[in-house]
Amino acid sequence: MKKLIIVFAFILTCLVASQAHAQYYTFGIGPVGNIFVVDTDPELSPGVGGYLFFDYRWSPQLSTQVSVIVTTEDGKGRNAGDNGIEFLGIPTFDIKYYLISSVSRWDPYLMVGIGFYAISEGTNGADNTFAVGVGANAGVGCDFYFNDRWSTGITASFRSVGLLDSTKGPNNGTAIFPVTLTGNIAYHF
Repeated sequence: MKKLIIVFAFILTCLVASQAHAQYYTFGIGPVGNIFVVDTDPELSPGVGGYLFFDYRWSPQLSTQVSVIVTTEDGKGRNAGDNGIEFLGIPTFDIKYYLISSVSRWDPYLMVGIGFYAISEGTNGADNTFAVGVGANAGVGCDFYFNDRWSTGITASFRSVGLLDSTKGPNNGTAIFPVTLTGNIAYHF
């Protein structure tokens, strides 16, 4: 985790130090929630958490976003009673396509991306919820600009995450399919 923070800080410093125009960079933070639309292994209830992101808008209609997502879920179904399961997206990478090319307070977009994900062991270590893997997502969102520096936004994305867990014997693959809803407040520089 320390190495990830150091790499993220280095990339942020390099991008800020390069001579780009103001408001091309965005740093934001906000709440996130997951709703699992297909029961899989582990079976998870909806959960909440937070995320932070760094976005670089390299053209009027395209940007690249790197984010870290952390939510806490409780088990349900065969995983009932297993609480405090962490769902982590560290990091996720998204490309955003902005639908409006002219200057506007409203800035709707479509996004696609990939990420590295992990599910931690919850309070019941016997049901082997720990798993790691890679996933893809597609979503829609909209930002509202208060002024040139500050905005707020919402996003809804569908994630398809393939996970591996080496403790489950020869059949150690699983998948989860959350719909992720996020809100944010962002600073543009």
